[in-house]
Amino acid sequence: MQITSIIDSYSPEIARSSLYYAARYIKQAENVDKYEKDIFEDGTKNLPTKEVRDLTLKVVAVIEEREGMKAPDFDDATVIRLLDEITDLESALSPELSDVERQHAAAIAAGMLPPE
Repeated sequence: MQITSIIDSYSPEIARSSLYYAARYIKQAENVDKYEKDIFEDGTKNLPTKEVRDLTLKVVAVIEEREGMKAPDFDDATVIRLLDEITDLESALSPELSDVERQHAAAIAAGMLPPE
């Protein structure tokens, strides 16, 4: 199964977020169990939705099945190749911002403006 066949049925926002977390997992896989890290926690209060989490886990499962091993066992060359693949997939997603992404950007921008 290809990653694109999984992410194509989701909005670009959900797909992009899931690819981000999948890349995080691949980069940190050898330390996830060792340090009991949760790839979905990054120090912000904006945790991913259940939909993003579930899609991320599907993407990781497809990658591990295709590679024939679990992510913590990937060598450096494999990690780099997979991160390049994920970057290419993310780049191929619609460049248009979703309504949710626009609202989030507007809220961030509004927080940067001085009070009236």
